[in-house]
Amino acid sequence: MPSDGFDESGPLHARIPDIGFCMEKHRLLREFVTAIRELNALLSDQTQAVIDGDPHFSRFDLLLHLAQEKKDQAKYRWIAHVESHHCEEA
Repeated sequence: MPSDGFDESGPLHARIPDIGFCMEKHRLLREFVTAIRELNALLSDQTQAVIDGDPHFSRFDLLLHLAQEKKDQAKYRWIAHVESHHCEEA
């Protein structure tokens, strides 16, 4: 009997994710995006300080370092969740 795509051996089964919507994945993604925005805001502030001729523009360096670490941690939490939970699609 030909496959209609609805049984487990059909071609459609491979494309259907095990989880249709993963709230945790989306929460982690929002954290990652927020961390990126915070880092970009600090970079923008430092850039403006340089443009304005502020001799103390390096005061942003520690904040940028911390924001970069926060962004990286959020990214790797999101990636680890997606890989372990298999919720890439949705």
